Amino acid sequence: MKPTRTITAAAGAAAVALAAGCGAGGGAAQQPTPETTGGVDPSPAGGTRDGGEAYVFNTHGDEEGSTDQEPQDLTASEFTAFNDLEWSEWGTERAVGEGDLSGTWCLPQCQNDPYRVPVELTDPEEFDGKSYFTAYEVGETDELPDEERQAMEEADGGRLMRP
Repeated sequence: MKPTRTITAAAGAAAVALAAGCGAGGGAAQQPTPETTGGVDPSPAGGTRDGGEAYVFNTHGDEEGSTDQEPQDLTASEFTAFNDLEWSEWGTERAVGEGDLSGTWCLPQCQNDPYRVPVELTDPEEFDGKSYFTAYEVGETDELPDEERQAMEEADGGRLMRP
């Protein structure tokens, strides 16, 4: 009979951090700049494209978390992480992008081969005078098998961390 292992929330969070690549090097995510986008300012209005201010609370590379806009890497929850995000829209009501998805719910297979998926951040709520997205949804894609999607949804229900 094989011994069973219990994974605690802390161990699960550590596994996501490792899978997301935030254990080594850490630091702030690199944001697109006019130099890296062919001279086009990717966020002309204070980080949002529709003139408002909206943020996401992000613990990638910083377990205390920080206020972020258009992050390249996002720790969505203690179970789910996005890396290599590319944002096509960042507004006050929603943000739309694409990135590599992994989490404790898909280890070990997704650690070295994450799922490339569309993602949308929604449901802004105010915390300490700032608007933060509080939910994420992974769009339809052939990249993410149905059983993995179900495991992801059961892990955190699409809820983002909050300040």
